Amino acid sequence: MEAVCNQTEQGILICAVCLLYDFQTLITGALAVAIAAVGARSVWRQLKDTNLQTRISHRETLANLLRDALLRFKKVEDALTGPLDAAGRATSSPIGEPLSISPHDAHGLDQKFHGVLDWYLVDLANTEHSDIEAQKSALKEEIDSLSKILQEAHWAAHNEQQDEDHNFSDDQWAAILDRHEKAKVDAFQFVNNAEEAYRLLRESQNDWVRSLREKIAKLDLELSTG
Repeated sequence: MEAVCNQTEQGILICAVCLLYDFQTLITGALAVAIAAVGARSVWRQLKDTNLQTRISHRETLANLLRDALLRFKKVEDALTGPLDAAGRATSSPIGEPLSISPHDAHGLDQKFHGVLDWYLVDLANTEHSDIEAQKSALKEEIDSLSKILQEAHWAAHNEQQDEDHNFSDDQWAAILDRHEKAKVDAFQFVNNAEEAYRLLRESQNDWVRSLREKIAKLDLELSTG
């Protein structure tokens, strides 16, 4: 072909063939580039679609986490607010001064706090963010301490030194009565401790909800802008 193309006199067809021959490498390269570009565009579209689906799936996961958290935190609030409010009224005056709790109120509150949040503080332990778990542990400790002091504040008033189930010496009974009187006064501080522990838990819960909402808002912006 090269010898033919080098001849001086050539027909139109031969010239066209020679032209194609001379530029075959360039044409082949251009075709290869075009094919590669089409393939790359297809791959890019697939990657973009995959990334979009991943972000949509991630948003759904975050939305589910947020919904479940809000329901769980509301359930905790509904379960604990009533007992804490009642405990506050039984151990402090309307202006916040400490009051000695009555054995009757102590017994009633002891029943209210018994196992009040076991489903959350025990059954769901180590299932949430570490900050929330730390505050859950602190709240459980304070509720347990409050329950113990409430028991001491009412037990002696509902039991005898000597009966079918007990036979305390005078010294033992005197010690029980001392703890009983002290517990009625100390209950005020234990109630405050439980309230503070719950306040800190609520802060951690709210921080978690806020972080989820921020992540969802960021994803919504990315999805809306393509």
